[in-house]
Amino acid sequence: MKIGELDMRCGNCTIIEWCGDPYSDICICEEYRFEDVEESNFFKLAETSNKKSKKAILNDVYKRL
Repeated sequence: MKIGELDMRCGNCTIIEWCGDPYSDICICEEYRFEDVEESNFFKLAETSNKKSKKAILNDVYKRL
């Protein structure tokens, strides 16, 4: 499923561990830059990121897309 289609179904996706708490400032499915990215592709890129913080991982994934 594409990230833009998740529509804040927090916990019902494979990328929840890279989000913040529900409705926090880190909500991947609400970021337009990821709306056309497949969940599985994001997951693979995030898993291989060597960044420490969630925001840094998101930026790293976006850069590698």
